[in-house]
Amino acid sequence: MSDAEPGLRERKRRATRLAIQQAALRIAIEEGLAAVTVDEISRRADVSPRTFFNYFPNKEGAILGDDPTLPDDDTLADFVAGGPTGELLADLGALLVHSTRELIEERGLIEERQQVLRAAPELFSRRMESMKEFQGAIEGAIVARFAAAAGEAPDEPVDAAGTTPDRRRRARLASLVALAVLRHAWWEWSDADSDTHLVDELERSFADLDALVSRSLV
Repeated sequence: MSDAEPGLRERKRRATRLAIQQAALRIAIEEGLAAVTVDEISRRADVSPRTFFNYFPNKEGAILGDDPTLPDDDTLADFVAGGPTGELLADLGALLVHSTRELIEERGLIEERQQVLRAAPELFSRRMESMKEFQGAIEGAIVARFAAAAGEAPDEPVDAAGTTPDRRRRARLASLVALAVLRHAWWEWSDADSDTHLVDELERSFADLDALVSRSLV
């Protein structure tokens, strides 16, 4: 795995978060969405309702689970400044690897969540909206990186002659490519028989992308 194994406290936190999600999904599958309540989730997960709210704002959050978010620390600042390598796609890969470290890695949740979301279009729409927000955050970080490289404000308009690059358009393209790589890694990880980690699959997927764009395919 790409990072040190988490400590005991962190493992307990992740185990509790996983138990809450498992309980929410299994109630929805076995008894329907109407039966999913914070009290019932807490009972099945063997936690108090107060503990539940330390992890999720509501029952829908427990059903939908975790979406990746950009780090709010020096990692993001380093990316905007052009790090860690100076290569945009490689650095996007490093940024997303950092973002996915907090995600719960449990293959069994994937099939159960998909089953629930197929029967609940409103929750599926919320899931898609949260991923759209994540894409927008990535796009914004890339715009800021382009601007920093040019010594300009992030949203400076294209000049009349059109000589200033349309950084927003390029940033959107790059962010969508990054999300496609994340999706590819998720598929590969969920289909794998071996005890791989999502972070490792994401690193492999970005390496595969680099191989595809850096040489001719025959």
